[in-house]
Amino acid sequence: MSDTPLTDAIRRYRLAVSSRLHVPSHGGGPGSPALKGLWGDLLSWDVTEQPDLDDLSHPDGPIAEAQGLAAGFFGAARAFFLTGGATLGVESAIFAALEGGRALLAARDSHRSLLGAAVLTGMDVVLLDPGRDHGSGVSLGPSPEDTEQALFAHPDIGAVLVNYPSYLGVAPDLRAISEIAHRQGVLVIADAAHGAHFGLDPRLPAPALAMGADLVVLGMHKTGGALTQSAVLLLGERAAGLADRVSLAIGLLGTSSPSYLLLASLEQALHDMRDAMPALLATAIDVAETVRGPARIAVSRPQDPLRVAWRSEDAAAIAQTLALTGVRGEYVDGDTALYCVPFGAREQDIEELRRVVAGLPAPPRPARSPRRAPTRIAPRAALLAGRRCVDLRGCQGMVAADIVAPVPPGIPALWPGEPISRETADHLLTEASKGRRIMGVDHEQVWVVAE
Repeated sequence: MSDTPLTDAIRRYRLAVSSRLHVPSHGGGPGSPALKGLWGDLLSWDVTEQPDLDDLSHPDGPIAEAQGLAAGFFGAARAFFLTGGATLGVESAIFAALEGGRALLAARDSHRSLLGAAVLTGMDVVLLDPGRDHGSGVSLGPSPEDTEQALFAHPDIGAVLVNYPSYLGVAPDLRAISEIAHRQGVLVIADAAHGAHFGLDPRLPAPALAMGADLVVLGMHKTGGALTQSAVLLLGERAAGLADRVSLAIGLLGTSSPSYLLLASLEQALHDMRDAMPALLATAIDVAETVRGPARIAVSRPQDPLRVAWRSEDAAAIAQTLALTGVRGEYVDGDTALYCVPFGAREQDIEELRRVVAGLPAPPRPARSPRRAPTRIAPRAALLAGRRCVDLRGCQGMVAADIVAPVPPGIPALWPGEPISRETADHLLTEASKGRRIMGVDHEQVWVVAE
């Protein structure tokens, strides 16, 4: 039995069909000379729904078979292929998990993808301040203790959303959080956009399903080797009954014309995970662990060794210098820089990064910010309310009417419906003055709810 049924079906189609009298209009290549010149035979794989190629919205052929193989590989009850990225997965998981006006519990540094589900469902969101590493200030995610207190304080919470791991590769205590949530009858959604590879090497954190999560979103292009915008949504046994609601959400929020290039890349990435990827991962981790120095961030929680994060007061300038040598990282946020070591990396790929990080001094401990109490917000009401634009210097105490998030990484500094503190406004002004791209800030102004 083949472990790539969809790829096999597309290959058979390419051999059998001589005239493509259907969309896409490039006809497999001849209709787009420029693209064919750029990508060659790749266009012949860019197909659409045909009887022998299945239909992602109601799969009963090779796509259904491929999804079943994925579920078996990850130990899930069900698996859904996504061509709208992990964003579509998070939105669909939240939509499926919350019924009857239930609220969502999420860390304040969750990805902005939860906003789409909040607007669609009208749900309230209870935001938790994540714990912080004392040495680096890096987010450790929500603590089990804070999670339990929030669940008791807000008994209408129906699901907990946990980043597993964070953008910097830090894995919170998902097992303890899951046990607490399940005792209260609450589902756990793991945004594992950066954790598709977990469990493939003993030096990596355990996969989210094994840690008790009920719905797990894997960003397969980020950490699974697939093409960009490819993702998988997994359902554990507790969430198996939500399959119809997941399908409904994907149909509402996703495209009706899914890319077969992305679907085939998902299948091929899963093939590599079964076959070549463990060895590639082992080599990449060996390479990444040679980047050492007091500036490299190490925390008390399990951490992805492929995420080389370091701190320096001159992080932006150092990253620019590295870029001039041909070394591009993931992002710089304030004094923190992140470089992601890809699968199959070689010693020479990180030689310059290793040299730079080894020569950096230990950064000063960051100032400890006061912990904020859990904040309950109604994002939909704030987004649809009347609004006005105000200067960041005079917005303290006003309510944000839109999401405000430095990109990358796209983690909101402000959520719609959240009161704006002086500290947050000052931080945004500082980042904007450095030329940082900030979604929701235009010429040092933000949208607030009109009183």
